Amino acid sequence: MPDHRKPIRVMLIDCRPLVLMGLNDLINAKKPRMEVIGQAITYTNALDLADQLRPNVIFFSFFPDALDPLEVVAGLTRSTEMKVLVLKGLYEAVPVGQAIEAGARGIVLAEDPTESIIRAIINVHHHDIGLDRAWAGGLSGYAATGHIPLKCNLEQVKQARLTLRERELIRAIVGDPSAKYMCIAERLGISEHTVHNHLSNIYQKLNLINRIDLLMYALKHGLTNSEEPPESAWVELD
Repeated sequence: MPDHRKPIRVMLIDCRPLVLMGLNDLINAKKPRMEVIGQAITYTNALDLADQLRPNVIFFSFFPDALDPLEVVAGLTRSTEMKVLVLKGLYEAVPVGQAIEAGARGIVLAEDPTESIIRAIINVHHHDIGLDRAWAGGLSGYAATGHIPLKCNLEQVKQARLTLRERELIRAIVGDPSAKYMCIAERLGISEHTVHNHLSNIYQKLNLINRIDLLMYALKHGLTNSEEPPESAWVELD
């Protein structure tokens, strides 16, 4: 069990200096709750550094390198104490399913709000929340088949907590996964701030980390298969 009193030790793997700088500043701003203990710009260096430092959470980016990134993920996660979060740009082609199969515990979108990235670190470290490996191997084909069995009533209980407005927002995101939050807000006739507020509520109710998790969850559990919602009943409260 992770010790909640100790800072979360985070390691960064990316070949882009600006990305490393941004993540470093974001995470170290949360001291003493978490801190960056190392950075690597090649996979060879990453394996050596991880072995020396034994971080709790590793931010992992896919980039051209002499080593196969999936093999590196598998190598990093041989130790159960190290949790890998894959950092993915919204338009980057990353083999999500294969990364989870290799041992990654989840995916973090680089475009996500900073609080979502921080929450992902905390969740994966303390609660081991990530994508379900039992179906990760089928991510490339599950949308086409349209059928993945529901796990159990627990998921139905969580989904029952969703409001009609939250379900409408989920449909909007699944309908256009690459849409920016501002575009979704305009389509639904609400503010971008309201979109973020409702997304935070959805993540909390469904025990998710970010937008990619939500997209996969909605497709997996059939949240897009119900009848079209009635005329939008969004109300601006802010």
